[in-house]
Amino acid sequence: MELRHLRYFVAVGEEQHFGRAAARLRVAQPPLSRQIQDLEREIGFSLFDRLPRGVRLSAAGSLFLNDARRILQDVEDAKRRAERVALGKAGTLRIGIATAVSCIRSKPSCQAASMLALPRA
Repeated sequence: MELRHLRYFVAVGEEQHFGRAAARLRVAQPPLSRQIQDLEREIGFSLFDRLPRGVRLSAAGSLFLNDARRILQDVEDAKRRAERVALGKAGTLRIGIATAVSCIRSKPSCQAASMLALPRA
């Protein structure tokens, strides 16, 4: 199962229509339908009840929709956290001070300088 499958499923589940979901995703409708069929084949059950005009989530599909939304949100959150670390906007900074070398008077100015230079996580 790929994240693309989950994104496509969420769009179809929210739109309740393959054509509208395809337009929303900016993909053609036949490949979208095939991806949903592939997902259903992989998980072993139907996510939608096919209707003459659109689709309706099955009971299993409704439950799966909530989980798919959560998974996609978790992936996006993980990406943002990793990006912040990669850009130096989050992480841990450890400063060691040798007591024999440090001067008590300079400690507050060092703290003030580091607080100005480093962004809040």
